[in-house]
Amino acid sequence: MKLKIVSPSKAIVEDATREELISLYEDLTYNNTAKQHLVKRHYGNHWLKSKDKEAWDIKLKELKADVKKTVIFREDGKIFIRPGSIPYLTNRNLQVENHIIYPTPKKVPWSKPLPFSLHGYQEESWQKLVKEAINGPTNVELCTGAGKSAILLKICRETGFKTAIIAPSKSIFNELLEKFEYHFGKKLVGRFGDGKKVLGKRFTICISDSIVNIKPGTEEWEFFSNLEMLLVDESHTFGADTLEGICHGVLKDIPYRSFLSGTQTRGDGAEKLLYSIIGKTIHTLSTQEAVAGGFICPHEYRIVELESSDPNFNSADNIEMKRIHFLRNKNIAAFTAKLANVYATQFKMNTLILVEELGQISSILPMIMVPVAVAHSEKRKDRLIELGISKVDPKESVDKFNKNEVQVLIGTSCISTGTNIYPTHNTVNWQGGSSEIKTRQGAIGRSVRLGEQNPWKSKCPLKEKAIIWDFNVQDNEVMAGQLENRIECYLDSGSEIKHIKFKK
Repeated sequence: MKLKIVSPSKAIVEDATREELISLYEDLTYNNTAKQHLVKRHYGNHWLKSKDKEAWDIKLKELKADVKKTVIFREDGKIFIRPGSIPYLTNRNLQVENHIIYPTPKKVPWSKPLPFSLHGYQEESWQKLVKEAINGPTNVELCTGAGKSAILLKICRETGFKTAIIAPSKSIFNELLEKFEYHFGKKLVGRFGDGKKVLGKRFTICISDSIVNIKPGTEEWEFFSNLEMLLVDESHTFGADTLEGICHGVLKDIPYRSFLSGTQTRGDGAEKLLYSIIGKTIHTLSTQEAVAGGFICPHEYRIVELESSDPNFNSADNIEMKRIHFLRNKNIAAFTAKLANVYATQFKMNTLILVEELGQISSILPMIMVPVAVAHSEKRKDRLIELGISKVDPKESVDKFNKNEVQVLIGTSCISTGTNIYPTHNTVNWQGGSSEIKTRQGAIGRSVRLGEQNPWKSKCPLKEKAIIWDFNVQDNEVMAGQLENRIECYLDSGSEIKHIKFKK
């Protein structure tokens, strides 16, 4: 079988036997477990089934059609796959022809050089990403705190390509924009997202949602479709379909393409779709390796055992079970508030509290007796009044915490990935659930920045290690199962896990 790479997003299949095509479909077909879950929930929708059986059957058919997916495509009578899938094919007798013309790298000068030398894994990562990119998309899997932004800066400096740097969120977008403008100067750096549009620059920092919405024939389409390099930060945080839309839409013809993330995995079974986009993993650094190397802060875990504040509540809906027994658990709120108050007053240590719902902020805020800041993205005035909380700028809240102007920071998902938070002596994981991303990139990732990396370290107490707190809601099988998944993530770092019985 021959694979002819005719563009960065298309490898045409030629001269394939029947057996080779069968093998290809086996390699590149998968079940989307998120869609399977929706099918399972639909079977439980007895109300719709009894009210309108025909509508129920139509919806079931639609849901089932979305379960089995493939990353093999047909166009004009030809079969093609994404070049990123090639390293994952089991057929090793492939002939691969690459017809892409790649630009020649040319260094650009720093406006202000990096104030440090890259670690060995960072050097190896950027060099491999550039070298291997001529064989298709490449990615690195480096734990949170490993300095992926420095790698992005180094790649851009060494290649000088006209580049789109894609961020998944406003917070990461603004951090990257600040760093690129500082190290390269504003004359080389554009922006696209968060209401900002400056095109025509060598390096353009973008928010993914803004890229997805670009229409053919526009000024934006013309600019982005003719760039030379695509760099995606925290690629695991994107929905697989969103990442597909970005990389194989307006950016489909960009030749050099690399992806950086803390964990190149997904929780919905769509890894084959993800791998078709991000290609071969060329370097990894685990949390355990980073701690041993002194690249991130040592950390430990404390699992506090306590009761549900509403033990009689029961539901077949696991989301609602989590909401009542974990997110709205008054015992967790009381313990967390006491923890934050005691560590601030008696030990001069700071606490980060990660939450999932705004109501959690409302419930715990009155119990915090020390200086506190909150970070969320809610802007609706009526909703803020209902919750009894104020509109905030998440960056300002994080800065207050990093400067030790407040000893407690309570934040939602707007700061749980990609945000540099430093003086975290304690992190309370009040997000719960089974999400590997929220656990690794959220609770662990926001805890492990070295205190000495903090620009305001002189204002902060010494940080020798971080303690990550989580909760075991007693006598609840659903909560126990979700905790077990989080503990699997905690175990990967090789750090101590202690279980603590909470006494009322």
